[in-house]
Amino acid sequence: MSGPNLSKVVAIHAEMLETNPYCYFELAYTRSTEWMVWICSKNREQDPNRKVLLNGQGSTTEEACENALNNFNQEPTHD
Repeated sequence: MSGPNLSKVVAIHAEMLETNPYCYFELAYTRSTEWMVWICSKNREQDPNRKVLLNGQGSTTEEACENALNNFNQEPTHD
């Protein structure tokens, strides 16, 4: 299941954890959406300060991570 794109996403998460110990990573699969990956600033959806920092979706883990990386690289800042 691991590949270069997933490794890059995990490395981004590890870097974010250095400044935000509450940073949350999830890789999930459902039949309707297939693979999804995201990193959020907080783990609780109810937290009003929670922000999605990286997210992507695809038919494989690598595709989901590739989409997430493309979206992430297009964002102007990642604070």
